Amino acid sequence: MTTTVIALILIVGTLTFAAGAFLAAEVATRILRRRERQLSEERKTLNAAWKYLREVYGVRKPGEKKTRR
Repeated sequence: MTTTVIALILIVGTLTFAAGAFLAAEVATRILRRRERQLSEERKTLNAAWKYLREVYGVRKPGEKKTRR
């Protein structure tokens, strides 16, 4: 009887741990995807700003070599 109870407790504990780990992984994945999407939008905005500055004012990005035209 005691062995059965211990075995059931271990099984339930293992399943609970596995479910918690799965949920934590899902939450982390969603957070990372949302952050990745935000960074992508920010990158698009910055690239557009640099393009405008380059075309209108001839500004170069830091570290960008001067090209002959």
